[in-house]
Amino acid sequence: MNKSEFLANLRAHLSVLPPEEQNELLEDYEAHFAFGLQSGRTEQEIVLELGDPAELAKEAIDNRFVPQEHVYWFGGAEPAAAPGAAIPPTGGYPNKAGVQHRSAFASVMVYIGLFFINLIAVPLLLSFWAVVVSFAVSAAAGILSPLLLGLEYLWHGDIFKAKIFASIAYVGLGILLIVVTRYAYKGMLWLSIAYLRWNVRIAKGDQQA
Repeated sequence: MNKSEFLANLRAHLSVLPPEEQNELLEDYEAHFAFGLQSGRTEQEIVLELGDPAELAKEAIDNRFVPQEHVYWFGGAEPAAAPGAAIPPTGGYPNKAGVQHRSAFASVMVYIGLFFINLIAVPLLLSFWAVVVSFAVSAAAGILSPLLLGLEYLWHGDIFKAKIFASIAYVGLGILLIVVTRYAYKGMLWLSIAYLRWNVRIAKGDQQA
């Protein structure tokens, strides 16, 4: 399953939600794919990491009011409540008429605030990513140390026994760094995606009435 198939499948399972909520959730997964592709992974690998779209949709609609029957959304029309379903006090799902938008001045101030926050946060994130990359490079160097030692032997025709033991130690250290790199990569990927989602939510600035 590729990215397009995954998102189409996810949207189909989210069809009981209002279009605004569907789009917000899909934007989050679009961001996840963007980070994953920038990190060198394929769409198929990202899909395997995310899991079954049906399960993800089920988690997304937990604790939400949803109709007991399938609802087709047309424009901004109010959905018809299923027989026996409780009707929210606000008169239905939040739609464009039920969303409070910031004033132009407040939006400008929010964007300025985000700009200065990102001046600090983005370099920090990049420095953390640099540490993860350095772990990966060190792990590769440790695991490849026997190969480098073999090349040295072919070049000089002799090798110190101490270098052999050191090479074995480097291999062990490289394996350990692979484990550390794996967890550090996953943690940084989660942190970066969470920070991007936070920026998007703050920038959009829509609050339910």
